[in-house]
Amino acid sequence: MKTMFDEIQQAVKNWWLSLILGIIFVGVGIGLLFTPAQSYVVLSILFSVAVLISGIFEIAFAISNKHISSWGWYLAGGIIDIIIGIYLIVFPAISMEVIPFLIAFWLMFRGFSSIGYSMDLKRYGTSEWGWYLAFGIFAIFCSIIILWHPVVGALYAIYMISFAFIVFGSFRIMLAFELKNLHKRGNQKN
Repeated sequence: MKTMFDEIQQAVKNWWLSLILGIIFVGVGIGLLFTPAQSYVVLSILFSVAVLISGIFEIAFAISNKHISSWGWYLAGGIIDIIIGIYLIVFPAISMEVIPFLIAFWLMFRGFSSIGYSMDLKRYGTSEWGWYLAFGIFAIFCSIIILWHPVVGALYAIYMISFAFIVFGSFRIMLAFELKNLHKRGNQKN
């Protein structure tokens, strides 16, 4: 099965979308850290908007890179993000009750995706693939903790979720620069 990095001869387009996603997630994570006294309403709104925007960018990235065999996974992730984001915006009262579970499963999905990306990077010979693997494992670990103790309290959840957002955002930023480097290498080979 060919991966995104096996097909690098067709330059990866819009690598900067991953950078924007990473900056958004890091920004949301830092914002949550500095507003812990705020209620779950703030968390619900921030998470809803961030996930919706993430879905839009993920779909744009997938559509602009249809030549990549794994573009469908990016598209699926974007669609899932949009559905969750819209749901949370439309039903904020319900989302506040189930947000720890939604966040946990979302983080778990993203963690497994990150592990898959790291394996692709390893196959392509990128030396920093271990960092991507670590980010994926850490995201899964955070999701398990949230699932294990969903009623620990809003403050704990906010700190845990903000830290997970910062980690996932950092992963997306690192991935963006790796995609940019691969883009440059792909253009040099042509």
